[in-house]
Amino acid sequence: MKAYLLTGVLISAVGLGGCATSGMEAEGKPSDDPKYAKHLVIHNEALADKIIIQEMHARVARSGLLEVSLVLANLTSTDKNIQYRFSWYDADNFEVEQDSRAWTPVVLHGKSKSNMQGLAPNPTVTTYKVNIRELK
Repeated sequence: MKAYLLTGVLISAVGLGGCATSGMEAEGKPSDDPKYAKHLVIHNEALADKIIIQEMHARVARSGLLEVSLVLANLTSTDKNIQYRFSWYDADNFEVEQDSRAWTPVVLHGKSKSNMQGLAPNPTVTTYKVNIRELK
């Protein structure tokens, strides 16, 4: 029974999207996989066509918490000083522990990629979004 529950949580984590949140939803590029774009929220309109999720993996750890690993790519030749944080959502699409996360600064060099990882705050989490904003 526990294996079915974990499988269901993992499928939900990868398959769910469309959660209400502030920011601008990134549309992605034709060469990008749209299932990744639904997990990305850009909080600066100027970045929306410059940063994409290139790879994304999610799994349920032995602890029962959702783990996420993604590769963020800068499509431009200029460095982008950004901050990111994960937003975690339960099965009803309510944000979990909304005020407990800090923004993490990253320099995303021109035409480069950066790996980002997150761990859900509790086992009720079924899906997520990564929030990106420009650091000025």
